[in-house]
Amino acid sequence: MKKFWGILLTITILAVVGMSKVAVSAKASWITGTKTLWTLVDSNGDVNQPSLYSTNITPGKNAYIWNYRHTKRIHNLKNYPNTTWYAVRGISKNRHFYYRIGNYNKTIKGLVWSGYVKKYVQKAPREFKTAAQFTHYIQTDPSQKLTRAVLKKFPNVPVSFALSKYAGQRFDLFPTSIDGFTDIVPISTLKLPAADFTAIPNYYSSVYTKSFSQQLQWYWALTLGQPIGPRADKVVEAMQFNGIDPAQFDDATANWKIGVNLNDGSSFSTFILAKQTD
Repeated sequence: MKKFWGILLTITILAVVGMSKVAVSAKASWITGTKTLWTLVDSNGDVNQPSLYSTNITPGKNAYIWNYRHTKRIHNLKNYPNTTWYAVRGISKNRHFYYRIGNYNKTIKGLVWSGYVKKYVQKAPREFKTAAQFTHYIQTDPSQKLTRAVLKKFPNVPVSFALSKYAGQRFDLFPTSIDGFTDIVPISTLKLPAADFTAIPNYYSSVYTKSFSQQLQWYWALTLGQPIGPRADKVVEAMQFNGIDPAQFDDATANWKIGVNLNDGSSFSTFILAKQTD
């Protein structure tokens, strides 16, 4: 009888152990059946022009970032409502879509369901019917963080919808005046010191040899997704580097206006100042 119970106990233990192994195996096999849809990581591990996303959840709602094998929750998106995310890989599984995302300095990274983040959708000024719609866009849309930070450098200069629509069609070779505006100052085409570019991680100066390679707009393009404050500061640095006094634009009687079309990640963004004549 003791032998019988001993055998039964052994069988039970083996069964429990076996079930545990199956459970662990099942949990660890989430990657089975997944399909990589796209990847934006070079063979050397560097990110190559990643897509930018913002957190897209109801404030206070739990929405987790998992480790890459989807076995452990490692971050909660509700704690990062204003973070810009780099998406470097798209993954599908069972009709659902996921992204490998991370912040700029890679201190936060992992796997997230696609519904918890929203891709930056950048629009040109001419896509808006009214000035109010355009103003709402640059004041609230996640893709316009850089725009908002740059505009703060010119607190006394209003944005012109008409001038912005013009700016949305050009990125270089500006005339001195257009219908309704004169004394155009194309800020985004101003040169920055070469050292500003060589300080950018993974920047290779031999690649960027065209005339616009040291322009402010190109600096903004190469630093997409990086912290906004230092990038916005470059607008003042560019003016000072080119002998332009930023204080001159504080003169309300001069009727200065801003034309802006800054799309984070685009090679050609435009920021101009001009005097309105009518």
